[in-house]
Amino acid sequence: MKGNGSSNTINAVETTLTIVEVLKQINAAGVSEIADEVGIPVSTTYMHLNTLRHRGYVTKSDGDYRLSLRFLEHGGAVRQQMEFFGIIQDVVNQTAYLTGEIVGFGVEEQGQRVALYRSEGGGAVGDQIPIGEYTYLHWTSLGKVILAHLPDRRVDEIIDEHGLPQGTPFTITDRSELEAELASIRADGYATDDAERRRGIRGAAVPIMDADETIVGSLGVAGPEHQFTEAYLSELIDTLLEKRNVIEIRSEFYE
Repeated sequence: MKGNGSSNTINAVETTLTIVEVLKQINAAGVSEIADEVGIPVSTTYMHLNTLRHRGYVTKSDGDYRLSLRFLEHGGAVRQQMEFFGIIQDVVNQTAYLTGEIVGFGVEEQGQRVALYRSEGGGAVGDQIPIGEYTYLHWTSLGKVILAHLPDRRVDEIIDEHGLPQGTPFTITDRSELEAELASIRADGYATDDAERRRGIRGAAVPIMDADETIVGSLGVAGPEHQFTEAYLSELIDTLLEKRNVIEIRSEFYE
């Protein structure tokens, strides 16, 4: 799993970041296990881990290393620096309270959907995704509605880079089928997800645009497939469209 260096990158930094990614996947591990996963000597792994620990990015307990909450601090700071985040947070919380469901806001970064913020209503049951999670855009309603409103060239770049891997048997993995789906999303003004990322989970999302009609993110709701009937999903979409208008009116993009 060792990071691939190139003439434009620093091998030691590549290795450190690979160690961080390994720790994210396996949660906690000893130096030998991490070295095996990364594919480098134990002594080299220890030096990288010791540096990360010294800088506060890794903790050690009973011989096992794990990532620290310092990453949460940085992610939170980046999110707070977004001019529109306060509005998003407020509207997502209101929508979750109103619907009783899990409501989230997603953005596109590096060709993937990032869960920027989420809130759970009183009766929420469903996909417990962590804030900050990256996943394929074509897997979720939050991602598909963003993909549908990106320029064609950007969509082609994303598919060329990430492909169309399968999340469940219901995931769209054919490029022509996805293009047809994206056209329908643009025409309808919303996207739905029918267990395309995880079995038993349905969702819907609407695009959030700026004053220039450029996509900036998506507002969505998700829950159990048996509860999210067509009629109920239609009601939720109406609520999302209403809240989208609130975000766009309040947003600084319109100033």
